[in-house]
Parts: sequence; C-alpha cells; structure tokens
Amino acid sequence: MLRVACVKIAGKGRGVVAREPIAKDETCERSPVLPLALADSECPGLNEYGMAWEENHDNPTPGSECCIGLGYLSIYNHGDQPNATLEHHYDSDEISVIALRDIAVGEGVTYDYVVPLWFADAGTAKAAE
Repeated sequence: MLRVACVKIAGKGRGVVAREPIAKDETCERSPVLPLALADSECPGLNEYGMAWEENHDNPTPGSECCIGLGYLSIYNHGDQPNATLEHHYDSDEISVIALRDIAVGEGVTYDYVVPLWFADAGTAKAAE
C-alpha cells in the first residue's frame, strides 16, 4: 500500500498527503524517473513538471540534466519549511522522498524546489474537505 496519496489541496490544486504516519528519516515514496535533456523538459506541458536530475551529479550523462518523475514525484508541493527532501538514486533512475520530521496522517508532504518559484506560494498544504 502506498504511504502517500494524491489529493486536491485548497489553493494549490493537486498535492501529496500522508495516508499513514511517516516517521522522520522514513521513505514516503521511491519512484522511477525519466531522464531527459533540459531543452526537452522545457517544452509545453512538461515545463512545470521537470525536475533537476544529473545537473549536479559528479559525472552527468549528456542529455540527462532533468527528469520527469513518475509516481507522485511531479506533484509534491513546494514548502519553504519542507517536511521532506529528495534523494537521487542515479544507478537506478529513481528518486526517494524522505521525511525530514514526523508527518501526520492527512498532512501535505512538501519539499523545497530549490529554484525561484514561478507561482505564488500558497502556504501550508491541507487536503480539501
């Protein structure tokens, strides 16, 4: 069973919330990614969902600077005070979402996008009633 779920969040659209309590340092989700070139990630329809991939890797593969996250990876919301962080697994083309602190059932799971935001931050994520 997945530990997280995709829900509609008031003022934010879709987002990811905990389906069960998640303790600090536990994995919320581990999902595959589709590596792609920066130019390809900036095309209409993908540009808001592209994520950094090998741009900070010690030995980047040309054309793999970005990725599209599968699973729920591309719909986690940004948080200025995030409760999760991302861990890249370059050998398996996967990313793990790791809890930075305990996360309660129904709480939005967020990570810091670490780039200038292209939208107005709506604050703390809460699932729509």
